[in-house]
Amino acid sequence: MKGFSALLGSLILAATTMAFAADPDFKDYPVTPVFTGTHHALVPQENSNPVMDSARSKALKGKVNFAGHYILNPLGCGGGAICAEVLDAQTGEVSGGLPNAYDGSTFAMAYKPDSRLILISGITLDGEEDAQGNSLESVNRDRYYEFVNNEFRLLTMTDAETPPLD
Repeated sequence: MKGFSALLGSLILAATTMAFAADPDFKDYPVTPVFTGTHHALVPQENSNPVMDSARSKALKGKVNFAGHYILNPLGCGGGAICAEVLDAQTGEVSGGLPNAYDGSTFAMAYKPDSRLILISGITLDGEEDAQGNSLESVNRDRYYEFVNNEFRLLTMTDAETPPLD
């Protein structure tokens, strides 16, 4: 019985620790070194247009701002929605985009040049699912993703605090 009590106590401690675990931290998803070389010119994209190509080329001239050698390029995607592309400064390729479009009035991102972690806050416009594939209500959420192999992998999400009304 003593062993069972110890096991039960350990499980309760682990569950409590997980319930109060801190949000992911940029330092826990490091990328080194951050690319500082000459940026590659934009590689032509299928189904692109001159306006998008111009915006991408301009963004590729900026500093690496995400995950070691990428440039996050936020852009409007119609009707007040915000999207963002991930441009690879080393190859000139469009490596991907955010996992969803977001309501521009609630959208915010936090990311660093030396980390694969990104925090995306806001209300999604294309629906959203939990880790089990269940549809979620459309509310303001904070989502932490790790960028691995040109994909955003969801680490955790929580409903965002709603500011009090005056």
